[in-house]
Amino acid sequence: MMNVRRILHPSSKYITVFKVQSYSCRTSTTIADARNEPPLSSDVKPYNQVPGPRGLYNIPYFGAALHFKPFGKYQPGDINIVLDNLKQKYGDIYKIQFGPNKMVVLSHPDYAKAVLQAHYEQHEKIGFDISNIFHKRTKTTKGMVMLNGQEWAERRKPAQEKMLRPAVVASYVPLIESVTDDFIDVLQKKTKVDDLLLELLNYTTESVGMLALNKRLGCLDSEKDKSAVLASVIRNVLDMFQESFFMPFKSYCYFRTPFYKRFEENMLKFGEIVNAELALQHDFLTKLQHEGRLEEYLEKEPNFMYSLLSDSRVTDDQVNSIVMDLFGAGIDSSANTLVFLLYQLAVNKDKQNNLIEEIKKVVGNSQKLTKEHLASMSYMKACLKESHRVIFPTSAGLARVIETDLVIRGYRVPKDTLLIINMSSMSADDRFFSQPTKFLPERWLRNTTDELAKSKEFPFAHKPFGFGPRSCIGQRFAETEIFICLTKIIQHFEVSVPTNKPEMKTTVQLFTTPVDKVKMTFTPREKM
Repeated sequence: MMNVRRILHPSSKYITVFKVQSYSCRTSTTIADARNEPPLSSDVKPYNQVPGPRGLYNIPYFGAALHFKPFGKYQPGDINIVLDNLKQKYGDIYKIQFGPNKMVVLSHPDYAKAVLQAHYEQHEKIGFDISNIFHKRTKTTKGMVMLNGQEWAERRKPAQEKMLRPAVVASYVPLIESVTDDFIDVLQKKTKVDDLLLELLNYTTESVGMLALNKRLGCLDSEKDKSAVLASVIRNVLDMFQESFFMPFKSYCYFRTPFYKRFEENMLKFGEIVNAELALQHDFLTKLQHEGRLEEYLEKEPNFMYSLLSDSRVTDDQVNSIVMDLFGAGIDSSANTLVFLLYQLAVNKDKQNNLIEEIKKVVGNSQKLTKEHLASMSYMKACLKESHRVIFPTSAGLARVIETDLVIRGYRVPKDTLLIINMSSMSADDRFFSQPTKFLPERWLRNTTDELAKSKEFPFAHKPFGFGPRSCIGQRFAETEIFICLTKIIQHFEVSVPTNKPEMKTTVQLFTTPVDKVKMTFTPREKM
């Protein structure tokens, strides 16, 4: 791939990267307290007075682990339950032992606002030790999400310039729609599925493959040997990230433990698959260039690989890491989001009826979706936002390592402290959302009732895609994929779940996911 930039045109029309993390923006604000109650300087209490667990739970490295098995009764996926229990005991601000240091957990939107709008330059994120060790030992390039400071800013800039432009996202609508149409054919043949998440993982893997590599991977075919390997490798990597995060003793940092060896094997396999696909795409684009057909080809459809390979600011190794990031974050997050969204519509028939009426009104008899169609469906957007509120998509919420001292709820929190903004908790809090246990998309509409309008008073209580410069760079692409898939499914089917099905249980890995398999029936609708 070293000669690509001498073959392809140096301009770049399209670029796409997915990431699900968030960090902040600049402001001069450094003092925060409950609404309309700014603390006086004489009232500021020292950091050591922030409430939180004491005794054994304060032991470095070991403290947080005591909540989880084999020491406690909880699994790592129950992290939100643990944090909610601590909130009930200590309030909207408390600190817990996290590795060698303390971290502060916040569960009030005013505190969240102060942290998210503080001054940041490095935009440091929580690192995964196992990822850092892997890249150090294998001398491979880190993904953008693992970087900080200037290195991160330089890597993000070329992606951000093009990814966040609506016109660029709109150009990918036909590609995503072609995959979605094939997925609809799969559902029409089955009508009933016993594992909705598995079906949607096949769909999102195929969709991301088309977006990133401009080719079909065969995930929706009856023979899925190749896609099964890729999906399995990605699943293994995500599971091991989660497991490593809660290990009290990270011996893999010092030794090549069996756990680390399995992680390295899966990461290297992941890289090999992506490298092979990139090489094929490079050869394809080079062949078109030599034949004088490249410009004609690019006029017909966008090509993610071309945009990366022809951008002089992105090295070959960085191209590989960007595509791996896209697969790693874009597949699991979108599939789980669609599971929860379809489930909510299945158990709330009135909301499903409202959505189909909007689709009929906006899309009509058109066989093809356009960016104008997607932009006009406000109720669909509200359904997604409400589904994210009812079941927050990631563990707890957002994280920040603050770069200046902040006074929060009267406590002075020193710089370099890790703060967790518990949006999962805030999204379910009746102080900030009326009837929080109910799926009510109407709360996000402009003409909502006064009772449901409470959510608009607390905009920092719900930021599923993050906030500021380090927010989800792939938000527009993820939403477009979700909206296209949802529109097509609701157009063609009435979705339902077994009437005796209990309330859905979830667990938190890197993304929130169902504990049990989700069964769903897809009953064909009369043609519109």
